[in-house]
Amino acid sequence: MQTRFLSHNKRFITRVFITGALLAAAFSCDSLFLPTTGLPEDAKFSRATPRGTIELLLRAYQERRIDLFTELLPKNKSFRFFMSPEYSLDEYGASGANATMLSVNDSQYHYVKARNYYFWGHDSEVAKHRKLFDLAEIIEFREPPIIDDERDFRYTVNENNDTTHVELRMRYGELCVGLNREDWCTQNRQMQVFLLEKETDRTSGERLWVIRDWFDLDYIF
Repeated sequence: MQTRFLSHNKRFITRVFITGALLAAAFSCDSLFLPTTGLPEDAKFSRATPRGTIELLLRAYQERRIDLFTELLPKNKSFRFFMSPEYSLDEYGASGANATMLSVNDSQYHYVKARNYYFWGHDSEVAKHRKLFDLAEIIEFREPPIIDDERDFRYTVNENNDTTHVELRMRYGELCVGLNREDWCTQNRQMQVFLLEKETDRTSGERLWVIRDWFDLDYIF
């Protein structure tokens, strides 16, 4: 089996078939969501905690489960995926994703620089992952990422002292996806930033975490 490591401008993002074309075009993006060795246990990782929510995201990749992935997004479809301005739309393949521009200011996030970002929403994100999970023969996490210590999470608390939002980051790692007996692997010097918010679960009535904003960034602090 051959292994290909994509360059800074041609990285494969495990998360998206951003180009919209099937094979070669589809595998040309970025990202790194790598869990610890083996599958996480059901009882250990849940949306009851911010870290558990990200662990479930990693599990969705490893098991290629679109049902689990969609559970991690807000039911009101307010989810947004942002890509670093260092990436061009052509290189990222975002032209087929209805990408639009949004200006982020200094007060909105802690780990995200104030600047303009391309982004797309819930429907495009789900469509990309559905295609990825259907076509990939294997998704293998060869090097785990570094998820910030919970003491470094950025918490937002309301007037009732309830935590409503959490911003956390995940760095490094290596992910490989197999297709047609070839592996396409990420480089490992990237950073993901997630803004999580609480949402009432329709089944249990519990307040659980979902991913509201997701940034794929081309820099590491």
